[in-house]
Amino acid sequence: MLLCGYYGFGNLGDELIAEALIGLFEKSGVRRDEIALLSAAPQDSLADLGVRSFDRWSFREVLAGLKASDSLLLGGGGLFQDSTSLRSPLYYWGIVRLASLMGSHPWCYGQSVGPLTSSWGRLLARRALALCGPRVLRDEPSMALVESWGLEASRSPDVVLALPSVPLSGPGQALIVNVRPWPGDLPRRTAEEAARLAAKRTCPLIGVALSEEDRRLLERFRDDGICPVEEIRHLRRRDDVQGAFDQAALAVGMRLHFLILALMQGVPAMAVPYDPKVEALARTWSIPLWEGTGHLPAERTQPVDGKWLLAARQTVEADFLSAWRRVEEVLRP
Repeated sequence: MLLCGYYGFGNLGDELIAEALIGLFEKSGVRRDEIALLSAAPQDSLADLGVRSFDRWSFREVLAGLKASDSLLLGGGGLFQDSTSLRSPLYYWGIVRLASLMGSHPWCYGQSVGPLTSSWGRLLARRALALCGPRVLRDEPSMALVESWGLEASRSPDVVLALPSVPLSGPGQALIVNVRPWPGDLPRRTAEEAARLAAKRTCPLIGVALSEEDRRLLERFRDDGICPVEEIRHLRRRDDVQGAFDQAALAVGMRLHFLILALMQGVPAMAVPYDPKVEALARTWSIPLWEGTGHLPAERTQPVDGKWLLAARQTVEADFLSAWRRVEEVLRP
């Protein structure tokens, strides 16, 4: 089994996706030594996840990974989007096409699809997903787009919800904020409004980065006086999460998995929907949305009921097992 996603780039959300998928495979009866992944940093992935890793940029290593695997899983995240360039849909289309040619059965689980603003981006995504089976997506906008292409798909919550979480001992006092680079002034506006709201509540303001680019942006906003955070917590692995969220009374953020971590840790959250997948998550979990205009609402928000999280975790586990059983049927001689 070969996993393919945005792994090895230092983005915690994608590393958590890989960790969750490996755990789901193990619960489904697949041994860890039967799992491998394509990574931009193979040695780091091997050390962090304990599975064999192939260099995603080496054609020879990609071929070796596919040759050793009877199936290829496009494993979660927003892989098919062309917001910045065509490189992402082109790369994943190429991997899926190569897998199909080599007899490594492609399927996808936990995908968002879009935004796709170009005809080439839509064509590459449609052709790649047409080769995949089963197709399990994580939000309604992706479902609508894929079904408009005449492709069947099912929906399941984000796979990171399958990871265990440790409830916090009690509510913290700080407002924690996450921003990510994005065209326009939405990151700056988010940082400004988080700082304004923290001052209004007279509470500490802490920056939380899920990637190196998040950290650099928070540092720039801090140094420019836009967002005077007391500290910046760069979360590199799951062990770092609780130390950041146990200080939080409210989480305001752009990244999808920052918001998912807030849900899992029982921290009230407010979402800044830079992307349709963030808006879809917020509407599914009744997280307040701030669209980037006016002020962040000052009223208190509530954490998600733990029963909902348990139900989501059980749903992910059941859906993954069902999808994997379908793949196994295809793979049987």
